Amino acid sequence: MKELAEIIHAEIGASGSIPFERFMELALYHPEYGYYRCKKARPRLGREGDFFTSVSVGPLFGRLLGRQFLQMWEVLGKPDPFWIIEQGAEDTQLACDLLTWAREHVPAFFHAIRYAVIEEHEVTRSRQNEKILTEGFAEKFVWFKNISDFEGHEAEGVFFSNELVDAFPVSVIRRVDGCWRELQVTRGEEGDFIWVDKPINDGELAEAIRTLPLPVIEGYRTEINLPARRWMADVGRIFKRGYVLTIDYGFPASVYYEAFRVNGTLTAYLEHRRTGEVLVDPGSRDITAHVDFTTLAKEGEKAGLATLGFSDQQHFLMGVAHDELSEAGGPRTGIAENVRAWNTLTHPNHLGTRFQVLLQAQDAPHDLDGLRYSRSDGLV
Repeated sequence: MKELAEIIHAEIGASGSIPFERFMELALYHPEYGYYRCKKARPRLGREGDFFTSVSVGPLFGRLLGRQFLQMWEVLGKPDPFWIIEQGAEDTQLACDLLTWAREHVPAFFHAIRYAVIEEHEVTRSRQNEKILTEGFAEKFVWFKNISDFEGHEAEGVFFSNELVDAFPVSVIRRVDGCWRELQVTRGEEGDFIWVDKPINDGELAEAIRTLPLPVIEGYRTEINLPARRWMADVGRIFKRGYVLTIDYGFPASVYYEAFRVNGTLTAYLEHRRTGEVLVDPGSRDITAHVDFTTLAKEGEKAGLATLGFSDQQHFLMGVAHDELSEAGGPRTGIAENVRAWNTLTHPNHLGTRFQVLLQAQDAPHDLDGLRYSRSDGLV
């Protein structure tokens, strides 16, 4: 978008370059022209958009999450209200799928649910509210601009995000002449955006580099997600008792920073095509980097959360659906009637191993169905 490019050029002009974290923040979240903020002629999600999510597959994903949240409600002693807090709710389709299932299959659970959406952008909140009104769930919802606005509720429940952290702005670093340097963004001779090496002057970034298992390889490039660290510290203060569920694509640190991954994970998506051109036409495309789940778990532990388990989406959903798949008791989510959707969500060649699941708890029972097949050493 020309307007956003001019805004970024103006920021660069003041200092000669800007950190990529700032470039990505403007490209995705500028209030008027950012990818996630501007009104697009076509949707971002689904077949007509730029990428698919598990929600795009249909309502089964929301039903399965509802089944896990039902168990959380039960093991916490059936609190009323039971808070379900979602950040990165997009059009709230996932929330509607989950609530529709609960209303139809477990009325007592549905009655106890209070649904909070963390969303700072007023236009997005307005669109979400329209959807909620149409689906008949208006009495269930409340909005907060940020996580800190929710603090003090002495709440019990679950905080979850689905493909949120991968869209947090990241810093980019590269090994040059035996030292780590920050890759920033400057203006090229033809008005385009190009990379430039700069010394690392940010103390938080320098400390993160010191603590990560980075390979000492000349030219090695990778990303560090500082906002995710701060975010997890905030998330850890939400509940009196409850759970934190983070679903996203990523790796444990030992895999994220393997020697062969010399160019990191930073990428962009446009019309379902993956491209490395993350500096081209800001605001027109999604920019994303994989999640370092080891660091995320450690930050949660610093904030008082216990790490319960880590697995891929396939094994998490298989655990959640164990009783249904084995024809035991309990409410059904409709797997038998939606086999194609189930296969898409869980098969290793589809979404089953693309997404990872981190489950943490604050003073809450640890025995949950979604952890049935998780690996205790998965975050090493």
